[in-house]
Amino acid sequence: MSEPRSDATSPRPPALPEGRYDGVDERSGFMGKVVAGFLVTLVLALLVAGGFTIYRLNATPSITSEVIGVEVIDEQSMRMSMTVTRDEPGEAAYCIVRAQDQSKGELGRREVYVPPSDNGTVQVDAEIATTGRAYMGDVYGCGNDIPDYLRR
Repeated sequence: MSEPRSDATSPRPPALPEGRYDGVDERSGFMGKVVAGFLVTLVLALLVAGGFTIYRLNATPSITSEVIGVEVIDEQSMRMSMTVTRDEPGEAAYCIVRAQDQSKGELGRREVYVPPSDNGTVQVDAEIATTGRAYMGDVYGCGNDIPDYLRR
């Protein structure tokens, strides 16, 4: 077997025929930029449309609440009054309320249905069963995606 020589020149590819590819580089460069610009615009439009769709699916109207009073009835229950303010008062909502001890440990929890109303702010009273003597009440959160078992 013979080893290739290091001083040998490598064969060159044949030259392209003259006049066969004239002007191709200029046109293909321009068309490549047009296609690339179109694809970038298409991808950006799809991203914006997808982001907007995700936002609309996950955005909920603003629902806020505030505890205005707590009454400890006995060792196993407490009554809590709260105000619920909604951007869309014509739609029903629900709130999760909690009874807590002095160290903020949860003693009881309940979901409270807030019916549609004409007013943006309504007062809601709820009685919460507890496992011990409650010290304070808290609203964990409110929403308008009402579970089926709360619908009336």
